[in-house]
Amino acid sequence: MGNETGHYDEGGDVDLSSGSSGKFKQLLFELLGRWYWPALGLILGVLGAYYYLSKAPTIYQSGATLELNPRGGRNGKSSYATVEEYNTLLAGLRKSDFLARVASNEDVLALEDLVPPKVNWFPEWSNGWLGGEESGPEGPLPPGQLGGMIGSWTSASFRKDTLFLDVRVSHPDPEVCKILADTLAVEFEKKLIEDRLKEKNYDSEFIKLKASKMGQSLEGKQNALANYKTALAALAELEKAEADFVELELTYLERHPKHVKGRAAIANKRKNFLSEFALVRSSAIDKEYWIEKQAQLEEKGLDEIARLQVARRLFINRANVLTDQIATERKAFDAAYARLLERQGDERSDVGELTVSSLSAVPKVPFSPKRPSIINNGALIGFGSGLLLAFLLVKLDTKIHTISQVEVLTGLPVLATIHHIAPKVLKKIISNKDLPPAADDPLARGWDPRIVFRPGLTETLYCEMFRILRASISLLGDEKRRRVTLFSSALPGEGKTLVSTNFAIASAQQGRKTLLMDLDLRKPAVHKAFGLKRSELKPGATELLAGQVSSLQEALSADTGQKNLTCLYAGRKAPNPGELLSSDSVRDLLEILKDEFDVIVIDSAPLLAVSDTRLLIPVVDNFCLVVRAEEAPKGAIRKVLELLEDDGTQPAGIVVNGYEEKTSFLARKHGYGYGYGGYGQYTQGYGYGGYGSYGSDDSD
Repeated sequence: MGNETGHYDEGGDVDLSSGSSGKFKQLLFELLGRWYWPALGLILGVLGAYYYLSKAPTIYQSGATLELNPRGGRNGKSSYATVEEYNTLLAGLRKSDFLARVASNEDVLALEDLVPPKVNWFPEWSNGWLGGEESGPEGPLPPGQLGGMIGSWTSASFRKDTLFLDVRVSHPDPEVCKILADTLAVEFEKKLIEDRLKEKNYDSEFIKLKASKMGQSLEGKQNALANYKTALAALAELEKAEADFVELELTYLERHPKHVKGRAAIANKRKNFLSEFALVRSSAIDKEYWIEKQAQLEEKGLDEIARLQVARRLFINRANVLTDQIATERKAFDAAYARLLERQGDERSDVGELTVSSLSAVPKVPFSPKRPSIINNGALIGFGSGLLLAFLLVKLDTKIHTISQVEVLTGLPVLATIHHIAPKVLKKIISNKDLPPAADDPLARGWDPRIVFRPGLTETLYCEMFRILRASISLLGDEKRRRVTLFSSALPGEGKTLVSTNFAIASAQQGRKTLLMDLDLRKPAVHKAFGLKRSELKPGATELLAGQVSSLQEALSADTGQKNLTCLYAGRKAPNPGELLSSDSVRDLLEILKDEFDVIVIDSAPLLAVSDTRLLIPVVDNFCLVVRAEEAPKGAIRKVLELLEDDGTQPAGIVVNGYEEKTSFLARKHGYGYGYGGYGQYTQGYGYGGYGSYGSDDSD
């Protein structure tokens, strides 16, 4: 092969030198090829906007303003000084109980058009069977329900860096806007005054209750500590006696009168302390605490001295805890009492911090709908939806439609584009020329009507396409060294046989001795193109490769109806096509044929169906991959290129078959445009398996 192996990315696409920019350009032009979806979306979006404007009610907006009074707080500062407190005020405007209070106001209930009629978004002609017109509510609404509606019409916000709160109401009726905005402002001021009065009274009572409870707790702990006073004195005397006895032990012997007297004093003090400790434990003031410690005092295994030490430790700990608690609760009680005195003596009022600054006016100009904005948004949404749909269609489209798609997908040159050949069109071209009957009519010989090199067609675009293919292949290298050209495809049905047949005839018409070989031994089709049946064929490639013929000429068929063209048909059905094609006999056969022919054209099996063609590629000079437009799945082409890359090969170029010329402006100018449709459901499938049946049908 004259071309080096290509490189592919993980997704299967060829890594082009243009990189992502080439793919982006391809995507852009494919989207432009589906321009009608964004255009349709734009039109529908604008029409939808105008329809919305025809149905949407005209809304007016009016607002009243309240002002925070800084003099209402302590030390000349507002009580609502933080963002959280501002938000609390705003939330108060939307509370259901407050909105129900507004809904119960006499001025609000007197409004005739307070509840606007429901909007019928369906067309008028659909009334009665698509929803129709809905009547309004019968009778007055409950305050809770009406308050919810008022809340949906109301908005409020503080002006930035000011103390002003704006309350706005939106409604189809201008008069309703004014009345509701004024009522909301006035009622909110009244409610805040009432709430602050209640809060002040509640604070005073709460402080009183709290101070009372703290005083009771403090008094109980003080009584308990006072009850410990005698026992604490007895404990102090015991500790003093013990300290004095330490000095006596260092000075006198154990039988000395002073030593004996000291021991007696300690015993007496211990007895006195234990007696007072027993009275403390039995006292009702702190009895619950000592009941919890009873287990430690009566623990088994303790002698008299150890039990005394436990009693002393528990008693001292309890006395210290009571002392600390009394000090802490004393501070808290003093602070609460001072707060109560401050609250009772504060003559300044915390109420009335939010006052009505200005009432609203009847609006003259509608607030919504804003026509330019709605039309622009409708157009933008419609265009974006259409563009998104076009993008999804591009991504979901798995078929090849344009030349640029092939180039971007494969990274290989397109050698020629074979337009869709319709036999009816060819017949019409010949009939219009009114040619005399030919002595040797190819159609009479049984040629496939899609073989275009026939009288009356040689000057048409169809023949020119194959001449272009012939020229492209000749430019791949020295023709004397690159005489063997193989055509294959990813899947069956892509037209490789007709391409190879027409290409062989185009080469023969140059006066060059041409051989057309059918090496698709499983399901050959070259003989069908010339109107022959396989059962009637003479020995062919199968017999030649298997060594079942005595000479090469016995397998060649020169009577093809085209001068300089000889065919080597597939011959009989081969039981082992893979073994025949994998032997060195194919290479040896081609070397012999090169001495006989100037051009050798091979039609081989589809690459994804069987592995036969992959055995032939290394021994040919030019390998061309036929891709059928509107039918070849992109995934199949990627899979073929991956398989070839594993083999260390790649096609010399791509032949796009079945292409239909597009007449759009983009197609003519750039070659990227294409129409949507025109290709049927792909039914052959491809994947990792399912090709074992290829060639099983031996019938013509």
